[in-house]
This record gives sequence, C-alpha cells and structure tokens, in this order.
Amino acid sequence: MTGATTLPDPVRAWAESVIGPFTCLSDASTAHSSRVWEVTTRPESGGGRRFCVKLAASPLAFTRETFAHRHAVSYLGPGRAPRLTATSAQHLALLMTSLPGTPLSDLRATGAALETVHRKAGALVAQLHQAGKLTPAAREEAAQALRRTADSAERSVHAAGDQMTPAEREFVLARAAELRTLGRVPLGYIHGHVDEHTLRWSGTREPLALIAFERARFAPVVQDFVPLACGPWAGQPRLRTAFFTGYGRRLLPEEKRALFCLTALHTVGGRAAGAGAVGGGCRMTQLEHSLPERQLTPRRAESTTR
Repeated sequence: MTGATTLPDPVRAWAESVIGPFTCLSDASTAHSSRVWEVTTRPESGGGRRFCVKLAASPLAFTRETFAHRHAVSYLGPGRAPRLTATSAQHLALLMTSLPGTPLSDLRATGAALETVHRKAGALVAQLHQAGKLTPAAREEAAQALRRTADSAERSVHAAGDQMTPAEREFVLARAAELRTLGRVPLGYIHGHVDEHTLRWSGTREPLALIAFERARFAPVVQDFVPLACGPWAGQPRLRTAFFTGYGRRLLPEEKRALFCLTALHTVGGRAAGAGAVGGGCRMTQLEHSLPERQLTPRRAESTTR
C-alpha cells in the first residue's frame, strides 16, 4: 500500500501480526504531526474490535507516548484514555484501543452542559498531573522548562523580523524575561497539549477521555492550561472557572503570571510564520485580569515543587 494517507505496508503487517486481519481502515490524523489510522478487526480475528495504529512523528514522540501509556495513563482510570496494546520501535508505531466520543471542538453543548464537561476535564487533568514519580533527573529537566520556553520564544521573535511590530517584539521579550524570574511553580506529569481536540466526550454516562500523549512529560503543570486559555476560556470565562473547580485548587500567584506569559509566547511561532498578531487568539489583556481568584477545596495537600 502506498500514498500519503495510507497505512504503510510494513506497519500494517506488524499490526496484523498482533491483532489479526483488519478492515474499515480510515485515516484519523488531526492537525498534529503524528499519523493515526482507525481499524476494525475482521470476523476471523474477533471481528468488530476497534483499534488505532499510530505512527509517531519522531523517536522522542514515540518514547514519550510509550512511557505515558506504561507509567501514567493507568492513573486516569478505565475508559479515560486509550489502552496500549503493542509498540514497534522499528516503525515508531503504537497500537492502541480506539475510544468512542466526540472531540470537544465538535460538541454542540452549551451553557451548564459545557461547563460540566470542562469541570470533568479539570478533574481528569488533575489526576494526570499527580501520576508518576519525579526522579532527580526528571525534576531538574522539569524545573528548567520555563527557561527553555523563554529561550525558544526569543529566538522566534528574532527570526520573525519585521513581521512583528516593535511594540509586539518588546511585549513578547518582556514576557520571556519574566518567565526566567518567576518563583518555584508546581511540577507534575503533564499531557503537553490538552485542548478541544484531545479531550473526548461520550455523554454523561461515560467518562471524559484524553488522547494523544506524544508530548507528555514532567514539567510545570501550568503549561497544560495554555491551549485552553488561548481557546475556549478566552471568550467563555465560566468554562475556565468550571475547569479549575474540577482541578481542585486555584492557581498560585506564580502560576498566574506564568500562564499570562505562556499565552503571550504561545502565538510567537505563528507570528514568526506571518500569522496573526501577538495575543490575538489569547485575548491576553483580558486573561491577565480574569484568572480564577476564589479559593477552591484542594484534592490533596498542595506542593509547589512536587
């Protein structure tokens, strides 16, 4: 089999050696760089079982997703993430069960129903952040994450040249500098891209699920809030409040500043490519003054260092 949207023959042969022959092959890739195909087993191999065959975009993505499924996903509980069936380091391929559900981006829910989904999302992300154990090496790596983000943002700003105005450049560079001076923030095991595409909802009788762990790693947990802050929360602050109600605690002052800085820097890559003004998608001026302030009951004792 050939073609950009077709599962490569060697990968299909490997997957069929694990689960048997399958049909109903469909390309389920999203905007992320990894490639995903949904398959259904034939009758001779226990017909009707649904799986996903995923080709990681890089060895690092393969390693991260494999580690996540083997060491962290179990913390989420049944039905809240795909179950890893097999991996192939040779092909950078993962074979996982397929989860039902609709991406939040496609939900037609509004009002209280949508707030319920975001509250459940907060609880789900809180569980993931508490997964795994930080080794000394992982702690050191995680503690440097904000500094690396600041360094990357500065490089992107300089690469953007005159595609950014002087005011925009000054604003972003100031946020990068601020990230380097923040106090200690809570560390944990993050998903790396929690957004309306990686969260899946099947209705009130089924658990909210999270997919796509290729960016999962130990890092400041505040980094997991950026895509939502730049997306649905910007225009619907009640969704943000619902999320943090489910998450079980409010943001620390250092996290609030970090989130403001990170949402500013989130758009730098697109700006360097000539897309959109800094802060356009995140509505950062509003965000700075609208992060949750009220005290929430914590799920467990809060630690600023993990």
